[in-house]
Amino acid sequence: MQVLTSESELNSLLDEHRFPPHTTGFVPTMGALHEGHLSLVRKSLSENTITVCSIFVNPTQFNDPEDFNKYPRQRESDIEKLRSTGCQVLFCPEHKTIYPQEDHNKYNLGPVADKLEGSSRPGHFNGVASVVKRLLEIVNPTRAYFGLKDYQQFLVVHSLVKQYSIPVEIIGCETVRDKGGLAMSSRNERLSSYEKELATHLYKALKSAKDAVNQGRDSGLETLGQEYFNGLAEPELEYFKVADARTLAPIGDKKIGNDDSAIALIAARVGGVRLIDNMPLN
Repeated sequence: MQVLTSESELNSLLDEHRFPPHTTGFVPTMGALHEGHLSLVRKSLSENTITVCSIFVNPTQFNDPEDFNKYPRQRESDIEKLRSTGCQVLFCPEHKTIYPQEDHNKYNLGPVADKLEGSSRPGHFNGVASVVKRLLEIVNPTRAYFGLKDYQQFLVVHSLVKQYSIPVEIIGCETVRDKGGLAMSSRNERLSSYEKELATHLYKALKSAKDAVNQGRDSGLETLGQEYFNGLAEPELEYFKVADARTLAPIGDKKIGNDDSAIALIAARVGGVRLIDNMPLN
């Protein structure tokens, strides 16, 4: 695996793979890699001639400077994990490579970016759009892979690619969970073993809503999810929402139609660490 830091080095390497039938797969990350990231890399390897994984902790998507400073950074172990998958290229750009000039754009990402994480973390998705657009311009991949744990981000990236006519296929990959149901996340590195056990309540609350739908219930699911946390000191629930999976338009406690695509989304804090998760309901 080649570890590259400059745009020119990366472009020189990838120029050899630009022509059909060669294809480039891309997995953008902020490091602290876990099995969820590695599953994206393996999928890309199975579908493309060459796979590029990037590691860049993007400051513009953190609305809390302390959260940015505490974000886990473990480059050497990340490199070893990527090598074990057979990934061909790791791109670790410096800040000046991604932002040679400060990006002042206000990206119009549509209503999918305004709610949930968009309202909870002002400026977050504008920062996501800024770094993803720049990385896609540098790598120019055939396909880019994103985990569906960050479901709203996945929809935002789709909106970005459409808005700017970026020629890339965006592929969403299923959430990878530990044996207790906790969604794999780099932020889990900041949790103690006890806190990780508490964090499984996010999954259990989502599962309770999913089970209710499977048993024929089609309304009151937000209330059901919110009531799950009654009496629990932690996790501290921020939101439990039921939305249209295509638009994130709120469904709330209205009935879910048989032909509708609904998803439950949750955000909560455990030990001061903010976690998100989601689960399709039908």
